[in-house]
Formats: sequence, structure tokens, C-alpha cells
Amino acid sequence: MDSLYREVVRLLDEGQPFSLGTVIHTSGSTPQKIGARAVFLAGGQILGTLGGGCMEAEARRRGLQMVRGGEPDLMELHLDDDFGWDDGLICGGTANIFLQPRPEADQEEVYRQVVALHDTRGRGVLALVATGEPEAVGRLCLIREGEAPHGDLHVPALQALIEEKAREFLAEGREEPRRVRLLDPEATVYLEPLRPKPLCFIAGAGHIGAALTHYAARCGFEVAIVDDRASLCNAERLPDADQILVGDIVETVRNWPKTPDSYWVIVTRGHRHDAVVLRELVKAPVAYLGMIGSKRKILTIYQEFVEQGLASPEELSRIHAPIGLDIGALSVEEIALCIAAELVMVRRKRLGDGESHGDCPGGGRVAADGDAQAALAVRLGDRNSVGRPLTEGLPRRYGAGGSGAP
Repeated sequence: MDSLYREVVRLLDEGQPFSLGTVIHTSGSTPQKIGARAVFLAGGQILGTLGGGCMEAEARRRGLQMVRGGEPDLMELHLDDDFGWDDGLICGGTANIFLQPRPEADQEEVYRQVVALHDTRGRGVLALVATGEPEAVGRLCLIREGEAPHGDLHVPALQALIEEKAREFLAEGREEPRRVRLLDPEATVYLEPLRPKPLCFIAGAGHIGAALTHYAARCGFEVAIVDDRASLCNAERLPDADQILVGDIVETVRNWPKTPDSYWVIVTRGHRHDAVVLRELVKAPVAYLGMIGSKRKILTIYQEFVEQGLASPEELSRIHAPIGLDIGALSVEEIALCIAAELVMVRRKRLGDGESHGDCPGGGRVAADGDAQAALAVRLGDRNSVGRPLTEGLPRRYGAGGSGAP
């Protein structure tokens, strides 16, 4: 859940006037993508961001007008050379921004329920009507998993259809918001999935574990970290961790729930410690399982697991070891950064071949030769294929090196 919803609830409780802008659709290159939002306050301040530049400036101008009263408004901005702004941020794309005034009294509870959903680590979908029957436009409905919805859209047929679409969307398990166009009754609806933060569990609070705690938290993970050394595993040293666990590492890992939205990183203080922790996780249905170490160390552990029947080569090939994206990292901070980057890559379901393999460790690769060395080779092949030049992700108009040449 975006922390901006807490700010909305605070403003509601304090009786402050405001308006809210949400990017509900984009195409082409834009400063921010679907789901970005900002709150515009009467004094001109902005909470959150729509990406800055011309797009945010125009939304802010209209949003401040709406603070004083007005009806919801769907803006369509074409960010091209004709937009009329000279700020160097002409992106060439199109953005739809929905602006809405302070919600009516009966809609305030929806925002409070969104915050409550987050606090209980629940799942749901927030639906916002952007176009359609006038009495429904700008209204919200929260569809919670396994519960009755919150929020009346004032159009029963539309409400029933949106609830159906939202529950289908919830079942897909996606994190990205979506704009949906309905035909009967006709409406445009913005659906925002509300899911608990994915958990990043770090086994080992040494230098790399501590640095990774910072990066993982900044990347949107809830971070739990365990170590049996209280001098390393404490709030003063790990200020970004949500849960700091001091105790036996193996026992703690064994007793912690392993879920499809949990990400596990093994960075303990030695070869034997890592191997014992890996025994607890190698068959677990988690989103990500990574272990630090050299290729020699990893192959030794893999051979031991195969010989003792602890894991099959297929199961071993799904482990991210050596851990992290191969960016040539040397320092502690660089290694932690490359691990965090891999966590994000797996979370967003992007592997080196451009396919979506779901949130399973390593994307479910198979070690065809059936031995430990083949299992390691599968991982190394994936690891070496994920890099690509930055310019490949830029609009074609910028060319290599951002020269601006067509």
C-alpha cells in the first residue's frame, strides 16, 4: 500500500481541504507510470509525485483549483513538442490523470479500510470509477479478499460488474494497477491491487546482510533479518529492518513461514552455516532463494545435497547461487546492490530471456544432465544473460549514448 493513503486519512481526520491526482493510464514515454499519485494541498504543497515537470505542473494547477471545489476530472496530457512547456521534459507519451476533490463523507471510510487492510497484511483491490454514470464517477470501492466490499458506487449494475472484475484481478496475483473499460454499463475503471509488501528474509547480519537490509527496504520489501550475534543484529545497526531476530539462525529459519511471496537470502558467516540453512529452504515454495558463495563452494554444497538425497538437480538449479546479478561487484555495498537488483528482477517477473516465469526461484529451470555441475551451469547461464545495455531501454529517438539522434 502506498503510504500516501495514510496521509489522506490524516488529512480527513484533520478536516483539511485537498485534492488527489492519480495516473490511471499511460502510453509511450512518460515521467511516471500508471499508479503514481499526488495529493494537492490548499497551500500549494504536494504530497507524493506525478513525475515532476510539465505533467505534474499542469495536474497541480488543476488540482489546486479543485481544492476549492469542483467535480472530478479526467485529464489527458500529450507530452510532445506542442504541449507548451519548456522544461526539457518533453517525453513524447500520453498520460491520463484522474483528479478528484476531497471525498464525500460516505467515501472517507474506504480510505480508512485501505489502511486497515495494510495493517492486517490483507489483500484487496481498490476500484476508482473514472468515466461512466455521473453519480458513479469519482467514487471508490474496496474489494477485499474473502470479505464484503466497502464503498457504494450508486449504480448497482456497475458495482456488481466491478466487484466481479476486481476479484478476477485479485486472483491473478499481479502487483501492477490496470485501467479497465467496461461496455455494459459503459465505464472506465482504475483497478489498483493492494497486497502486503513481499517479505525479504535475510539469514545473516554480517556486512552484506546489513547493507542488503537497507537496499531491500528501499525497494519496497518488508525486511526480517536473523543472526545469533546480538552485537551485529540490533536496531542501531539495522535501522531499516522491520523485524530483527536474535537467536539460532537455523531454528528461526525452520520455524518461519515459507510463502510464495517471500524472498530468502542466505549470507551467514561461513560455508557450513550456509549449507545447513539451505537444507531448510531448498524445497520450500518461496519466490526467491539465493545463497552467497564462490562457484567452488556452491558446487561442493550441491554435490553433497545430491549425494545425500537432500535435493534433486532440478531443485538445486532453481537457487540463485552465486547470488545477485553479475555486475562485477567487489565491495560490500556493490554486492548488496546486485542482490537487491536480482530481488526486484524476480519480483517483477523479468528474466534474461524476456519471458515471465512467475515467482519461483530461478524461474523453474531444469538441470538436464542430472548432476550438481549441470545444476550450477543452469544458474550461471541465467545469470550471464540478464545484462543489457541501458540504451536498449531508451526510446529510439535518443539512440546509443543518449545523443538525441533519430
